This record gives sequence, C-alpha cells and structure tokens, in this order.
Amino acid sequence: MNIDHLRKRFSNETVCRQFFESVIWEDGRRCPHCGHTKSCRLHGAHLRAGVYECYRCKRQFTVTTKTPLHSTKLPLWKWLQAMYYIVNSSKGISSVVLARWLGVTQPTAWKLGHCIRSMMAQGSHTAALLKGIVEVDEKYLGGKPRFEPGLKHKRGRGTSKQ
Repeated sequence: MNIDHLRKRFSNETVCRQFFESVIWEDGRRCPHCGHTKSCRLHGAHLRAGVYECYRCKRQFTVTTKTPLHSTKLPLWKWLQAMYYIVNSSKGISSVVLARWLGVTQPTAWKLGHCIRSMMAQGSHTAALLKGIVEVDEKYLGGKPRFEPGLKHKRGRGTSKQ
C-alpha cells in the first residue's frame, strides 16, 4: 500500500475513527475506565464524534481514551499517516523528516514518533515467535577485534565473526 491508497481508504475522520475502533476494540467495545462491555453512543451538536458513555461507571470515553492518542489535537488521519511512514521506513525516520512529511512542527513529530514506537513495543509481547524457515540478509555482528601487537585480523567476508 502506498500513501495514495492510504489516502483513498481513509478519506475522512469518520473512516479513520471506525478503523481505530475495529483495531482497538476487536472483541467489542469496552469501557477503558472500568472494563464494562455495555455502553451507548452519545449524540448531539455539542459533542465530538465517537463519544460513548459506560452504563456501569457513567464515564464518557472515545476510542483514544487511555491510549497514547488520548487528548491529541491532531486529526486521526495524521496519526495514521505517521504510523504508515514509521512502519514503512526501513532504517527509521527522524522527527525532522516526519515533521516535513506530515506538515507539523518537529516537537509534534517527535511526540508522534515516540508514542507510535511505544505502542509498537507494547504490542510486541503478543507477537508470535519466529518458526520454520527464517531467511535473513548477510550481517556481520560483533564489532572490531581487539588490537594485539603483531597480529593482523582478516577483514570483510570470510572473517571469524559470527
């Protein structure tokens, strides 16, 4: 998927909110405050979109409550865009470049990147371990050998590094 496909798929804020609801509440909507499964959507001209009220604790919540996206003033589209750029950058992405691509300030981009990386780290404990045949590219690990006078260490391919 490229950025144009992403823009077509998530054309407005409502679609983005529905996507986050399907990902965060995959087993059904739960109150982030008490964990109760029964809640109702609140409607009204003075309310923002996607607000629910729990039947048990009577507290209001949205899909972003108690997540790193909570209390953000950025649209969810910017969050999705930032997630796309961070996940698809092979060597990581700096906050300066992310800020330029998203059209936000560098401190905002730094905060976005930090929150997204923390969400990725939280989800890693549920990820399955590698099984079967795993293919990786060539990689040398271990660093430079210690200096010993009179001993010449081999360089490049064919070294004794693991």
